[in-house]
Amino acid sequence: MKVQGVVLSCVALLNAVLAQQSLIDRLPDCAAQCFEVALPMTTCKPDEINCLCIDIEFQTAAATCNAANCTVIETLSATNTTRAACGIPIKDASDTMIGVTAAFGGLALVMVIMRLIDRGLSAQAKLGWDDLLIGLAGFSSVVQNVPVFVAGRLGFGKDIWAITPSGLTASLKWLYVTYFMYQVAEALCQLSICAFYLRIMTDPYTRKIVWVLIGLVTCFGIGNTFAMIFNCMPITYFWDGWKGEMTGTCIDIRLFGFIRGGVEIALDLAILTLPLPMLYHLQMSTRKKLQIMSMFCVGFVITVVSCLRIHGLIQFGQTQNPTYDNVPGVYWCVTECNLFIVVACMPAMHAILQRALPSIFPRSRNASGYAQGQYGSSGPGKGSYFSQSDRRQKSGSNFPFGVITKSTDVKISREDRSDSDVELVDRPPYK
Repeated sequence: MKVQGVVLSCVALLNAVLAQQSLIDRLPDCAAQCFEVALPMTTCKPDEINCLCIDIEFQTAAATCNAANCTVIETLSATNTTRAACGIPIKDASDTMIGVTAAFGGLALVMVIMRLIDRGLSAQAKLGWDDLLIGLAGFSSVVQNVPVFVAGRLGFGKDIWAITPSGLTASLKWLYVTYFMYQVAEALCQLSICAFYLRIMTDPYTRKIVWVLIGLVTCFGIGNTFAMIFNCMPITYFWDGWKGEMTGTCIDIRLFGFIRGGVEIALDLAILTLPLPMLYHLQMSTRKKLQIMSMFCVGFVITVVSCLRIHGLIQFGQTQNPTYDNVPGVYWCVTECNLFIVVACMPAMHAILQRALPSIFPRSRNASGYAQGQYGSSGPGKGSYFSQSDRRQKSGSNFPFGVITKSTDVKISREDRSDSDVELVDRPPYK
């Protein structure tokens, strides 16, 4: 028994020595030297890896030495090696980032395709500027989303010390594309909604407001895009600067994000709330009114997502693990844009659902077949916010312009519709 105990003790001691030696051998030279320098700061024995792993004073001394004497790549390699030796698992949020992007990006793409196909095949309506702009926004969102998938597969989303240097550089290159295409896609989506308003609204004052919004969105979108493209000088500093091997400067991305986010939320609210008062005063059933207004109210979810994205900026630049901690900032960014596209396509989806599911999404007509009234003054077609034709009722006599049939027509793109349908579905061409 004594011999067996001695043998076991020797084996345990040998394993500890080998573990220490193996750890030192796997560390970069500068980190191995720092390991030796930091040993006097601990009461743990050199072969007690588990003890060293929980000794905060030793860990701090070694990390300080690494930061002063090692390159960034060597420091990350040493961190990964020591954390692996201590049995600390690698955190990985890349699947979450990819999954969220795929879900909302796929939904946005499907809705854009359905909208364009429906508009292109419709005999009552023609493709307009709003359709063209949403098509460009959909394409831009694809260019925005795909780099997120690639960056996730390259390692972005894991602890920064667990990513290879080449993988980290490549993932940042791909995300660079995501960041500036996000600016492009969101501006195009906002312009599409404004173009949609121009097509359906006839009130001069409201149309002036829409044109002002178009000007603001255009200037803001162009400014944001160029600010993102040239946020670092040289541009390559965006994906190579982390190595600490080149000189360059970048704008304060947190300050830029806060200012941009505040203006973006203000523009979103202005665009999304513009039609609500007019929709509220339309003469239709409460159910129909709520159904239409709810499509626009869904857009307020975008404001919530924008706030979440801004909240993610709080820790941006303050973390030592940016590839993991900044994952929410990435997926909230692309989700905001994809949701905006979904909201912009909802009126078109309403038209498709009316044809596919008429029992659930009926058209607003009363029992006699008459379309319901308009919002505005009592004169036919006057004072209305929405495009529509003059309306008359049959009285049994001839009017100066001929006999009027017993039907109430609200014509948009030469199809009988009620106010609650036409302005959200088949829209007249621009005048």
